[in-house]
Amino acid sequence: MGQVAPLPRLIMFDLDGTLVDTAIEIAHSVNQTLDEAGFDPLPPEWIREWIGKGTAWLFATVLQRVTGQDKERASHLYDQYYPRFLQVYHDLTGIHSRSYPGAPEALEALRAAGCQLAVVTNKDRDLSQRLLDSQGLAQAIDILVGGGDTPEGKPSPQPLQKALADAGLSAREALFVGDSSNDVQAARRAGVTVWAFNHGYNHGEPIATANPDRVLDSFPELLQQLGVCPPLASQSI
Repeated sequence: MGQVAPLPRLIMFDLDGTLVDTAIEIAHSVNQTLDEAGFDPLPPEWIREWIGKGTAWLFATVLQRVTGQDKERASHLYDQYYPRFLQVYHDLTGIHSRSYPGAPEALEALRAAGCQLAVVTNKDRDLSQRLLDSQGLAQAIDILVGGGDTPEGKPSPQPLQKALADAGLSAREALFVGDSSNDVQAARRAGVTVWAFNHGYNHGEPIATANPDRVLDSFPELLQQLGVCPPLASQSI
């Protein structure tokens, strides 16, 4: 793999760390919830490295760190405070997050070129929709597969397979663009070509170590590699 020709009929994107930088917002939400629960805050850089496996996994990991207990022993705290974390995050969504430079323009250009676009994420579906709305990206997305929409999240192939089924397309007609080893593994298992940005959240490791078919530096590079011209308003004169 590595070459995508002709232009994929479906391009699937991860959300956090791929289309939108959400790390500071998630860290604020975690630490506000911890404060309410009587715990000291955690460094944002720690929380950043736990992004990518969904909010449930992230918050369970946070509680393990602050209590020193395993997930089973900390389950009562999880049951008590995870709903509060989701509410805090819901309230903060879109306030501190920002789409990566060139992301809105790239989605516009890909839609204009005839591609269907999907977001495939482990983030809770309602939070994902709210985040896309807050960044003005929702109108460009044809398909959203969020956390809980399939029995298993990434790195299982199930979320990507659902997006393919919803689009009525085969794996060979699609491309997945992510930022983490979870994304690469899910795409491999689904038989989909996978490219990855190096600006995201890969648990502290360079994304190249996950061996995607291509590593990308920016959204303009994504368009260049696909042979798609950016919108006229964003082209340099």
